[in-house]
Amino acid sequence: MEARGFVVRMFEDLRVRQAVGQLTTAAGECARTPMFGLSETELLIFLDEVFRAQQMVQAALLHAVREVEGRGIPAGQQAATANMWLRERLRISSSTAGMWLAQARMLDAHQDLDAAVTAGAVNAEQLAVITTELAQLPKDLDAPTLARARTVLLDWAQHLDPRQLRMAARRILEHVSPEVAEGREEARLRRAEQQAREQRFLTMTSDGDGRVRVRGLLDSESAAVITAALDPLCRPAATRTELAETGETRTPGQRRADALVDVCRVALSGGSLPEQSGARPQLAVTASYDVLRGELGPGVLEDGEPVSAETVRRLACDSRILPLIFGGESQVLDAGRTRRLVSGVQRRALMVRDRGCTFPGCDRPGRWCEAHHMNPWSEGGNTDLRELALLCGFHHQVIHGESGWQIRPGPDGRPEFLPPPSLDPQRVPRQNQYHRRT
Repeated sequence: MEARGFVVRMFEDLRVRQAVGQLTTAAGECARTPMFGLSETELLIFLDEVFRAQQMVQAALLHAVREVEGRGIPAGQQAATANMWLRERLRISSSTAGMWLAQARMLDAHQDLDAAVTAGAVNAEQLAVITTELAQLPKDLDAPTLARARTVLLDWAQHLDPRQLRMAARRILEHVSPEVAEGREEARLRRAEQQAREQRFLTMTSDGDGRVRVRGLLDSESAAVITAALDPLCRPAATRTELAETGETRTPGQRRADALVDVCRVALSGGSLPEQSGARPQLAVTASYDVLRGELGPGVLEDGEPVSAETVRRLACDSRILPLIFGGESQVLDAGRTRRLVSGVQRRALMVRDRGCTFPGCDRPGRWCEAHHMNPWSEGGNTDLRELALLCGFHHQVIHGESGWQIRPGPDGRPEFLPPPSLDPQRVPRQNQYHRRT
């Protein structure tokens, strides 16, 4: 029986490999199909069928995501979260990874929804709406009512686009169970407010061209506080005379952006912010300095964004300067001392060099990290920059635990990691590429 089971598994493995190979080949042929040679009817059929196939492939992807999470593969490879593992493995954004994980769990829990998505009857955007709205239903809702809600949403998805589906889905409880919905409006509002607070977030993502995209979600109360703080600073010119006197040419969006920066500048200069790693919050910029000409060159902000020499001079005009001496490959050779403890200066040097957690694939920023001795202090290691590395709390525990990962200074002065033999028998050294400037 054991031998028969082994043969069956080999057959199934071969069948899956062949199916995936055929899928890849067919997708490549579709991608290379010249559109100009198709008639209007053929083009529309091609569009509909390729889109339907794309949704089916998305269902297969979600099945694989759920299986990966269910087997504990991310944890087995020392990833802090399944989200982080997916982002590193597939080179996708954290938000996309989170959405796929939530949808994969929903399909795994509800076979009717899974069948509709697998058949291509529900597309990816509609699935996102259905997943979100079902998750917002009362937790104590009975199974039959929940099943009716899914059935109705699946039916609506046949003739509503994602926006229309979202608007209709917000009243789904009243549609499937009016007696339960009655009297729950206050509870719904309280739940919505709590969820809004729990789901709040703010991200700042570089576009790589000098612009940083700000994206976020706030609850209504928090948004009102921010609006109250920004409004006095972004009030537009009221009259033509006032416009002529102030020279105001900014758009409303530009005024709000400038107001947000001004509020943060006031907070930084006021000295009321909490200390971070033993020092007041600072804006750090790394720049070259021409000793012969006495001029600052272009610089790099702490998050790796380049800035012009003019910006560097403006930032340095009213700032304390901390000199850092670099060798090749941006390796810090020496750190100038301020009146604060040397450990503070060394940490600043580590922030400039490492920028964040140095464990391969980790995206935790430097301000969340701890300084780690690559050569343990208890075994005679020194507190030298070359022997220090930034690690987030999770990966600091990984390195100090029995995971099999090892850390050492790389040839370029940056930390490099040797994976355990169970993950890579050759133990090829790895470095974190997420925080690299180039």
